Amino acid sequence: MKEPEARLALLTPDEAASMLRLSKASIYRLVETRALPFYRVSGSLRFALKDLEQYITRGRMESVMHERR
Repeated sequence: MKEPEARLALLTPDEAASMLRLSKASIYRLVETRALPFYRVSGSLRFALKDLEQYITRGRMESVMHERR
């Protein structure tokens, strides 16, 4: 018998805003510009935890000190 697939952790817009420390309006702007991946579940927005983590990682910049070495 197959093992059950790992469940996809989905967050609400409020939870995504809290995790990213952004306003809910900022989350909706990111959705409008398609800068943040999302799902529609019965008409409601949901965000995968892994997508939010990748969004954070994409915004990471190396420090100036690191580049001088």
